[in-house]
Amino acid sequence: MDRAAHVVGQMGTDAFIRALRLEPDIVLAGRACDTAIFAAVPIMLGYDPGPATHMAKIIECTSLCCAPGGRDAMLGTLHGESFELESMNPQRAATPLSVAAHSLYEQADPLAVHEPEGSVDLRAARFEPIDARRVRAGGAVWRPAARVSVKVEGAEWCGERAVLLASSCDPRVIEQREAIVAGVRRQVAEILPDAGSEACLLEFRVFGTGATGLFPGAAMGLPEPGEVFFLVECVAPTADLARATVAVAKQYLLHHGFPGRLSTGGNIAFPFTPPELPCGPAYRFSIYHLAECDDLAAAFPVELETVGGG
Repeated sequence: MDRAAHVVGQMGTDAFIRALRLEPDIVLAGRACDTAIFAAVPIMLGYDPGPATHMAKIIECTSLCCAPGGRDAMLGTLHGESFELESMNPQRAATPLSVAAHSLYEQADPLAVHEPEGSVDLRAARFEPIDARRVRAGGAVWRPAARVSVKVEGAEWCGERAVLLASSCDPRVIEQREAIVAGVRRQVAEILPDAGSEACLLEFRVFGTGATGLFPGAAMGLPEPGEVFFLVECVAPTADLARATVAVAKQYLLHHGFPGRLSTGGNIAFPFTPPELPCGPAYRFSIYHLAECDDLAAAFPVELETVGGG
């Protein structure tokens, strides 16, 4: 917590309702649940929080729940226990399948939507077509929280980042990529002893060959790709050191000797000049927790300000 550069709490509908009751022209809010922004008005007007929050969970992503999905405005019309959904783009259709599938979006559990004040139980949810472009949904049940909670998020600075972008279509480079990366690491460390240490993180990711760690091609018996992309990243205490590290890595990656090499240069290609790009400060999550809250009004105070004359 002490290392966090900034800590925020994710507010729910409570703060928005308190703000809206002041009848402002504009509400400016900090970190908040996406759902809360849209659920606050119907809940304030007395609608059941279950259907209201379920509808809000869908329309906060606009027409992403449609086929084909998009970023056009979405109209949600609440009718007590159910609501209707329609994209404002006539080329998009909200179907029972596309809307139901949206329950998987950003959710660990497609049958529950958790908010600070409670959760929405979707086990009895139903989705019915109104016509080819509209859907009616219902069945959501609101479960008030025994004690309200707030998701608390914080990030700590971990250094300055620079990256190197390069690619290769040389089958010998692709075949020898692991040995090349290991050799370049050693050569960089000889010149910059801090490179690769905990204080100066140096990472090589070879896209096209399992860089994400999800699909290791060789382990799955897949053929080698015809082209690979090298993303070399350095996170160091200073921007100068980060860029110097990837610059040294570039030179040795470009000219690294390996068995079967045909050319002393030109084994990799650069999409940009210079190929070393500064990326600014790098952060990582240090706080990602749920905290029980005794007083939401104190945690998220509301202030009314008058700007200008009149």
